[in-house]
This record gives sequence, C-alpha cells and structure tokens, in this order.
Amino acid sequence: MRPTMPTLTGSLIAGLALGVMTCISSTALAGRPVAEALAADRLAAKEPGATAKNHENRTITIGGIGEVSRPADSMRTSIGVEVREKTLWAARDKAAGRSQAVLAALRGLAIPGLEIRTVDISLSPIREAHVGHEEITEPRIIGYSASSQLSVALRGASPAELQAAGSRILHAALASGANDVGGLEFFLSDRTEARRSAIAAAVQDAQANAKVVAKAANVRLVDLQSISVVQQERYGFAQQMKGFGSADGFPVEPGNIRVTAAVTVRVAFAPNP
Repeated sequence: MRPTMPTLTGSLIAGLALGVMTCISSTALAGRPVAEALAADRLAAKEPGATAKNHENRTITIGGIGEVSRPADSMRTSIGVEVREKTLWAARDKAAGRSQAVLAALRGLAIPGLEIRTVDISLSPIREAHVGHEEITEPRIIGYSASSQLSVALRGASPAELQAAGSRILHAALASGANDVGGLEFFLSDRTEARRSAIAAAVQDAQANAKVVAKAANVRLVDLQSISVVQQERYGFAQQMKGFGSADGFPVEPGNIRVTAAVTVRVAFAPNP
C-alpha cells in the first residue's frame, strides 16, 4: 500500500489548487478582483441604503403651467330693489311691489332654463347722522330702508344664447323697477374636462422644462419620481358694457373662460455616460 500514498496526496493538492483557480477565475470573469468584490460586499452590509439614497438625492424639481380656453356656456347676475320711506310698512310694501314687478318681467321673458331665486330680503332703520358731539344720544330714526335681491342664472347655453339672454335680462330688470343690478358673470357649467386638459398641459410643460435643465447641466433623466398639482385657478372675462345703450338692451359679450393649472414634478437624473 505504500506506493499509493503519494498519488493520493498529489491528487488532493491538485484538486484544491484547481478549486482556488476556479474561484478566482469566476470572480475575474464577473468584472472585479476578489479584494474589490469583498470590499463592496462589506460596504453594502454596513450601508444597505447607500445606493438608494444617492439615487434619491440626484433629482430635478421643477414646475409647469398649463392653460386651456373654452367658450362660456353659463352666466349669472344679481338683480335688486331698494326703497326708502318714512315708515316701515310703507318701505316694505313699496319694495315688495317693485320686486313682484321685476320677478314678473323676468319670467315674462320665457327664456328656457332661466333660474330665478330670492337670495336676500332686508328691512332696516335709517338713523339721523350726528353733526356735533356735545351730547351722546341714540341717533333718531328718520325712515326705513327695504330691499330684496334676486339671483338669476342661465346654464348650458351657447355663446349666442348667452349674449341675447343677458341683454334681455338686464333691460327687463331695469325697465320693471330694479335699481341695483350686478355685473354679468360668465362661467362653465362643468369645468371637469377643461381642468383635466389644463393639468395634462401643465405636466407636459414641466417635463419639457426638466429636459431643458438636464440638457443644460449635461445629465440625463432616468425616472419620473413624483407629480403634484400645486394650484388651480379659473378666470372668466367678458367685454364690459358700453353704457345703458338703447331700448333694445345692453351689448353683452360672453367671451371665453381660461382655466389654468400648475404642477410640480420631481425627476431623477444620472450623469451622461
């Protein structure tokens, strides 16, 4: 049996050497030496979130604004009556009579979909103003004021219908005794589509802005991390009335409604290769 021992020993040594060479070879094929691989493993074990934190710190935060314009399809206005008389009952009766006349005139227009509702009725004393300060006394009541306010609205109409109806409403109210007429406000009955379109435009604007920043900084965008809607604002406008006009009514121009949205995006970036 003696002659076989050197052969076994040699085989064991050769096998161990082959195993070590295989380990080193596989590590080298992976693209990094053994020492570097071990050091990287130790760093990852100590700071498992180091790579993620570094990725999160490399971000661009920038805003975008989107705006869309839509024709107005609705309008509202306020129409009121205010009277002053010596007695409370006289003021009340006179205001009630005028309010009934205004209401009848508006209903008589027979505008489809016209909404009319009372929003305020008020009765208050009119007190004498103090001229001197010689004595402190309760101001004397010298009369009474009575008023009523109507809200008038028309929704889901075409611009041409709003134009015609607005002029007729204002003329009918003044002709029937109203002496407190608010301005016409034009708006969209449903802002959902316009609001979403404005948000989409704002996101596109923010992404375009991020690309400009990345190009100027010589980096590349790699991941969109967050989007937040900062604010939303709606603007309605109409041409101002050019005086009282003729008996045919006021000139009214509904115009367009602008809907704007603003967003902020956060985009991760990386150095260019």
